Amino acid sequence: MSDGVRLSGVIESPKNERIRQYRRLRKRNFRYREGKFLVEGLQCVAEALVSGHVPECLICSSKGLDAMAAYADVIRERAIPCYNAADDVIASLSATVTPQGIIAVSPLVHVDISSLLGEIPATILIANRVRDPGNLGNMVRIADAAGAGGMVVCAESADLYNAKTVRSTAGSLFHLPLSVGQDIAAAARTLKESGFTLLAADAHSGTGMWEIEWPERLALVMGNEAWGIPHDEEALVDEIVHIPLMGHAESLNVSAAAAILLYEAARKRAEESGGEGTVG
Repeated sequence: MSDGVRLSGVIESPKNERIRQYRRLRKRNFRYREGKFLVEGLQCVAEALVSGHVPECLICSSKGLDAMAAYADVIRERAIPCYNAADDVIASLSATVTPQGIIAVSPLVHVDISSLLGEIPATILIANRVRDPGNLGNMVRIADAAGAGGMVVCAESADLYNAKTVRSTAGSLFHLPLSVGQDIAAAARTLKESGFTLLAADAHSGTGMWEIEWPERLALVMGNEAWGIPHDEEALVDEIVHIPLMGHAESLNVSAAAAILLYEAARKRAEESGGEGTVG
């Protein structure tokens, strides 16, 4: 047991009532009903703490407590309850084959789209029907790394709070402003009213990313992994952009494409301003 982390209790059985309640958060409907989700692993939990986020509690194995000792002061200052749990308790909550022994119970972190746009970001990334949780999580991480001002996860995309999505963000969901649940038409209307130009990525059609005029306020729409943006939704965007494919690959992974386009927008802005690039 770590000398640094003060314990609020010990949990020895997966049948513990607190654990039974938290285990239900592995299902989407319970997450939204309770307003909570599970965060697993040292990196994600540490990023939550570094960001100033306050989890409802931490549940750690003895090994996990040792790893969290570096954050003992933060945990104590924010009065975050911490429980030492047996390995089978951790396993009952975990979504991984080899748990690290660190799980946080966190309030949901998303905001409504008007709050996301409140500080007038220069760039917003939009995930429209991105179905794979890993892809969605990678896109959150990429948008954070590229300095985007926020991300909109439209309805029919994977759940932001799916365990694989959360893990794939590597903690970036605690840094990047996020909005979830709107359909693309409603999101497009709100963004246009706020002065954004909507560009949709397409694997083969539209203006090449080196020729396009990147707008001052950009909302970049990334569509479904298999079929991109439906034809009936193309009217919602102002222009289509594509990444030139110079080899034999038929297309790019959606998160890789998002990274290339966000950084190209940053490069172009830097070139025009004579300074260091940023998309946010």
